[in-house]
Amino acid sequence: MIAVELGGGEGARLRWAPRPADEANGSSPPSPWKLEAEPDWRRLDSIRLVSALFDDGGALGVAALRPQGARGHDSDVVAARLVDAEGEQVTASEALVSVEYDAEGAPRRLGLELWTDPDSSPLRVAADRATDAGPRGDQSTSMRFRLDGVSGLGLYEVLRPS
Repeated sequence: MIAVELGGGEGARLRWAPRPADEANGSSPPSPWKLEAEPDWRRLDSIRLVSALFDDGGALGVAALRPQGARGHDSDVVAARLVDAEGEQVTASEALVSVEYDAEGAPRRLGLELWTDPDSSPLRVAADRATDAGPRGDQSTSMRFRLDGVSGLGLYEVLRPS
């Protein structure tokens, strides 16, 4: 369970259960994220979700909540979980998510910085839209990830009020 709070109140409660990609065609699986309850969309502009499974068995889950009226990612409230190749879970004390969009407004590239130790440099994760998969609708994009030279597959998703 990942709970992300917005300035004095709960923003969203999410369950993250990463699943491997479909090895037959290399595509990403359905979303590994489930909302435990409907968030208070009066307080949120969007929820951005990142999930990746790496070739060494590691996994990454990031939830970034953007408050209503926020102008950019510096206002996001972010929670991140990293599972290393040995299965040890690490919680990032701080995480930043940057997204580059193409001319049509679809996500093209992600950059993540994760601080797992406040006295060290952040871990850097990069992802590019999967060229053979492309965007999966308005809210979900298949991505190819890299972390410390290890490749992975995953999704970048955006949830907005309906």
